[in-house]
Amino acid sequence: MSEPNPPPNSATPEDANPNLAEQIVELSALTGGLAHEIRNPLSTLKVNLQLLDEDWRQIESPPPGRPCDPQDVARRSRTRITTLLKEANRLEQILYDFLQYIGKHDLRLATHDLNVIASELAEFYRPQAHAAGLELELTTSDSPVVCQVDANHIKQAVLNLLINAQQAMPDGGTIRLRVGAAPDGAGRIEVTDSGPGIPEGQRSRIFEAYYSTKKGGTGLGLATTRRIIREHGGTISADSPPGGGAVFTITLPRADS
Repeated sequence: MSEPNPPPNSATPEDANPNLAEQIVELSALTGGLAHEIRNPLSTLKVNLQLLDEDWRQIESPPPGRPCDPQDVARRSRTRITTLLKEANRLEQILYDFLQYIGKHDLRLATHDLNVIASELAEFYRPQAHAAGLELELTTSDSPVVCQVDANHIKQAVLNLLINAQQAMPDGGTIRLRVGAAPDGAGRIEVTDSGPGIPEGQRSRIFEAYYSTKKGGTGLGLATTRRIIREHGGTISADSPPGGGAVFTITLPRADS
């Protein structure tokens, strides 16, 4: 016996879960983005392996009247191997970022002062900033900014913002990391850079998975940061002041709220 047709006004799965359609769209974009990200490295790997194969075939069976110079082949082979290692590392990073983004975050919430978290992160990141020709300025609040957070995940979220700022300033500049309180009392962390800023047309998309305007970026850093902050019940926003630069603002509920 065939199943009866559902009544015209029956609820669909999307109606039962209003977020389902959004989740399906995000999953589709995520899988499509992953396929796009791995396509170029795989193509480069294939081409260089083919060229290596051709070079070594010339050594094994030199064409008549065209002796092969082994040293020349060795030099070319080393160049190809360097490229292969680079692209293999690139694929490894793509996979790592993907697993970090889709993986379950088991938050270990505890009471932390955001001043301490920011100070520890600044101490960790400052050598990398200096190596890239950047100045990292830290401003903490005069009073504790206590929130219920997973300190390691919050550090990872803010570190992604610092790396994003560094990538926006390849010729050097200044990154400002500031901790304070929002007008409603929520904890606030700001990361400001002196780079070119964010075009208005891109601000609504920069937190999307695999959306990146930077060469070599996987497009998951900011998306992962947004996910971590949302899992803490917080918010994150991006702005670009008229004078240039970009400002990323994280707000987190206070522990006593």
